[in-house]
Parts: sequence; C-alpha cells; structure tokens
Amino acid sequence: MVYKNNPASGFKVARAITLSAMAIAAALVTACGGANSVPTPFASARIVAFNDVHGNLAPTDSKQTSSIIAPGTSTATTVQSGGLAYMATIVNNLRAGSTNSIVVAAGDNIGASPYTSNIAHDEPTVDLLSQMGLEVSSVGNHEFDKGLTELQRIQGSNGTSTCYPASGNFGVIGKDTCLEANNTFAGAKWTYLAANVVNTATNQTIFPSTYVKSFPSVGGLRGPTIGFIGLTFQATPTEVNPAGVAGLTFGDEATAINIAAASLKKQGVNAVVVLIHQGGSTTATTYGDATCPGFSGPEITAIVGQLTNDVDMIVSGHTHQDYICKLPNASKKMITVTQSGFYTTGVTSIDLSFDANGNVNGVLAANTPVINDTNTTAYPAGVTAVTPKASFVTSINSYASLSSAAGSAVVGYITAPVTIQAPQAGCATAIPATCDSGSRNKTVETAMGDLSADSQLAAMQASGIALPGQISLIQAGGVRTTLKSTTDPTYPGQITYAGLFATNPFHDTLVAMNMTGAQIKSVLEQQWELPNKTAFYAPGGVGEMLMPSAGFTYTWDSRQPSGQPTGTGNRVVASSMMLNGVPINLNSTYRVVVSTFLANGGDNFPGFVVPKAAANPVQAGFDIDALVSYFTTHLTSGTAYTPVAANRVTKLDTNGNACVTGTWATCGNP
Repeated sequence: MVYKNNPASGFKVARAITLSAMAIAAALVTACGGANSVPTPFASARIVAFNDVHGNLAPTDSKQTSSIIAPGTSTATTVQSGGLAYMATIVNNLRAGSTNSIVVAAGDNIGASPYTSNIAHDEPTVDLLSQMGLEVSSVGNHEFDKGLTELQRIQGSNGTSTCYPASGNFGVIGKDTCLEANNTFAGAKWTYLAANVVNTATNQTIFPSTYVKSFPSVGGLRGPTIGFIGLTFQATPTEVNPAGVAGLTFGDEATAINIAAASLKKQGVNAVVVLIHQGGSTTATTYGDATCPGFSGPEITAIVGQLTNDVDMIVSGHTHQDYICKLPNASKKMITVTQSGFYTTGVTSIDLSFDANGNVNGVLAANTPVINDTNTTAYPAGVTAVTPKASFVTSINSYASLSSAAGSAVVGYITAPVTIQAPQAGCATAIPATCDSGSRNKTVETAMGDLSADSQLAAMQASGIALPGQISLIQAGGVRTTLKSTTDPTYPGQITYAGLFATNPFHDTLVAMNMTGAQIKSVLEQQWELPNKTAFYAPGGVGEMLMPSAGFTYTWDSRQPSGQPTGTGNRVVASSMMLNGVPINLNSTYRVVVSTFLANGGDNFPGFVVPKAAANPVQAGFDIDALVSYFTTHLTSGTAYTPVAANRVTKLDTNGNACVTGTWATCGNP
C-alpha cells in the first residue's frame, strides 16, 4: 500500500511562528557556536484531547454517570457526567493552564448520535465542536456511517460546505440542515486525518495523513512543533455499511503510522503524536485512575508494538474507556497511550516537555471528568459540578428546538397504537432497579418489538449485501415505548420521525451473522438463564425477551426451571423452532440480524458475540433508519401499518398447554 502526502491532499501544515528578539539572539549565538553558547530551551505544550463524542450534546442525550474518588478521600462517588456545554468549560480551563495548547480528537465525533444531532445530520455537533476550538481529529468508523460523500460535506472546504441534499422529508434548509446563521453550514473547522484510508481511484488518502502545529517562541523559550498523525482501525469496513466505504482501502495501521512519522521527523518536528480510533480497556473502577490496572486490547497493543521511536505518544478512542497507560513499541520503549472516555464524559490533558535539543523528555497525562449539575441530590464536599458555557447552552437549546420541528416530518401511518407492555402494578416498588421504573415489561413479547425486528430484517435484505439475513432478533430493552399516532386517539393516524426515534433511540448499527440452529437455541435460552433471570423482573415474568421477525417461531416451556447457569437452560422446545414453517436444523447455518449492541453481548446475551459464538458478521445501516424505511414503504403505497399480534413466541403453562397471547403474566411459571 502506498501512502502519498502531496501538497494538495496528503499533508496540511498549520504554522504560527513569531520569534521574540531574545529568542532570535539566542538562536544566533547558538548557531555561531560561541564558546559559552547555550541552546535556547523549549517551552512545553499541552494537548487537550477527547474521543467518541457521538453527537451527545446535552447530558440528557446519554444520561451517563462516572465513579470518581472524592478529593481528600478514598471513597468512590457517583456523579452525573457529560454534556458539550460542560465539556467546553473543562476544555477552556485546561487550555488556560498552558501557554501553548491544541485541542484534538480521536474519532467518532459524529455518527450513532442521539436525536437532536441525528435529525440534523450531525451539523449541530460539528458546529459546537468547531466553537470549542477542535483543531485536528482522526476519522473513526462512525465518520463513515453515511459514506464518503457525506463525510466530505461534513469536513467542508475553506470554511464552507453545502446543505444536506434533499431526500424525501429531509434535506430541508432551515429545518434539518443548514441551521447556522443565514441558513448555512460551514462544515468542520477542524482537519480530519486519515493516514490509512486510501481512495483506490486516486491512490491518495481521502484526507491528509498528518497535521503540523508550530507554537510561537515567547519569553525566551522556543516554541515546539508537533506533528499529528490521524487514522482509524483497519477493520472499519466490517463495522459500517459496505456501500459507505466502497472504493476505499483501509490499510495496516502501524505501517501508515511509521511512514508518516518518519516523514514528520525529517521535516524537523519536535514531537509526533498519533490520533488513532482504536483502543483497549482496563479494570479500573473509578474515572481518572492513571495506574492502568489490567490493561487489555490486543489490537492497540499489537499496533504500538510495531511502531518506531519516531512516535512519542498516542491518543486513542473507539473502546469508550478512560485510561492513561504505557505500552512498549518495537524497541521496547514505553509509549504513553491515553483515552478520555466517551459521550463527553471526560477530557484528557497531555503536557509534553522537551530537552535542549527539542526532543520529548516528558509526557504527563491526566483525565478530568466532566461533572455536570443535573444530579438530583447534592454532591459530597469537594466534588463540584462544572458551570456550563453559556453560549453553548444557548446553542444546544436552539438546536433542540429546531430538531423538535424537524422531527415532525410524517413518515407513515398506523391503524392503531403499536404497543409495548407495561409491567403490572407493584413491579417498580417490589424490585426498584429491574423494570425501568415500571415503564416496560421486558419479560414478554410485544407488538412494537416484533415490528422493530421486522424492519431490521427488511432493511438488511434491501441493503444489497451478500447473505443479508433470514431471522432478526431484538431485545426488549431496545424498544422503549409504544408507537402512537400524532393524531391520537384518531386512527388511522400519522407517525413522525420523532415518534419512531422515541421507540428505538439508540441508533445502533445492524449486523448480519452466521449462527447454527444450536447456537440460536442457546442464545434463546439466555433469555431466562442467569444473570438475566435476576436482572429483569415483572410480576409473572423473569428475564429479557428477544422479539423475532416474522417467519421465525418457537415455543418455550415454563415447567422447565429458569435461572440456570449460562449454557445449561432448557426452556426452548427445540423441535418447535420454525423458519417459515420449516423446522430449524440444529446443525444448519442461518443468517441472523441483530444490533451491534447485541452482537457485542449486550444485556447478557453472550451467545451473539463474534467470533466466540456467531461468525462472519457484515454490518449495514441503523435501527432507526430501518424503521423509517419500513414506514416510508407503507407511506409510498398509501396504506397504513396495522399492528400484528405478538404471537410468534408461544409459552406453555404448567399443564403443557399454550398460553393465550397477552396472558403470560398469569399463565404458567415466570
């Protein structure tokens, strides 16, 4: 693979050189080689870094908490964390603590975003991160969610960009795109880097590989020059819609880094910093633990292990962790690797110091939590919430108002509410933390769950990928509310984008994978095995149900015990599993569609994890887009969607008889 850095597209330099008279004089004395010449020392520089913002504008977008150690104690305290307005204050404070500073990111600034940013094609996030002073960022896998053309629109050129192209109900200027002053969208004011992403048609990287920041000399100290290399992980095509990365090649990470680092060193930079969308995790139980306990991450470890001494430190992302670690490079030199967390919950500061020759001789990194003021009770002494930046609060509120209007776009019609099932009275008070405060019964099949599964299977089958899927499954926790018409209680009635998003608000990527019939049965057993039996509860039910797409049916026997260890349950009647009326063969392979949340073992379903259980995963599209597309089909045909009865799964009572649909809570054992 060839990585070219031509002046037009492969390399960008940002220089701001202002030598004071003292620095010039010192430089001349040194250059002349006087007997008493002393090299002018270098000033230090601070890198302010974050990763995986994912369009989380307000604390309510992600509802994240962090566990921190209260000052002066060894006690862990849970705090509400996150929110761009709060994060902006932290970034400003960290920058104010250093004469020389730069704000950088390690990818996934956009993509898989909550509603306010999502409905506006992430333009609000781009605007606010630009206001925050973000100067350079690597691309991440989610930057490619909507393809290269859309990513190029997000990047913009020379401070200008274009509005989102009109498509159906979207691309309406002033409503869901070009929401900035005078109905414009300036594009990102930061530079995206993509050192290992090559357009095969041009044999050029799609964005620059490197970015150089030269700080001015001040007060007799020479300003250092830092070169940044940005890239995403090589396997990115397996985690995005294949159509979005068609014609692109994602090269080996270490190769791209070493080539770019050597080039930067030849240009005379004092430090080389890698921004990479790949990372690991630790066993730390509190935010900001800089001891790096139990670090794991074979991909990032292998990458660092191949790097030359040209690389001085690494800012990582992707794994949604916070850590300050040191990993050995190819010559066993220990390289500092950082990650700030995710969803704006924290910010990393990295102070680089230099010796008289301009080489890095110190890397001091720390993670600062973004503690917001949304906690319902007072924080303990010594723990203080951040004051949000007022201008950001105003902007976020404005975008939220605009997104509310944009969400009113009609995407289809329904003949009746498509329901989830609320728990019976007493669920929330009996076991407070297990049934979403009484809002959902996760232990039963529901019409909205079945609809969601149908839409995801249909989207994968229409995606154009090979072997797209035969069965789709969605966990009850992925379906948040009943879908109602905006004209409720009058039906048939309209449904809107906002209404659909409320039912499936996670914006998860969909993935099709190979599973044998035996593996499908095994993962279905995990609905009632430990720990799901005790994690989810409603009167008359335990565990968390997986709702199936149309055509897949099975029966489970409540006479068999629940709460068995993983892999030992036997509630599913194997002979009852059918696909379009044909028995599932336990030895045959089927294509199963789930969200990436489930594919990673979310909600205690390890049976989906690749490659430990499932295999050959291919990603394509998002859950919310699948729902919108499903309803748009009905809208185009002029027909309203009629909810289906939730009867794809049959429960047997204590006499072995089938329970009537909708009576699980009072029929048979939990």
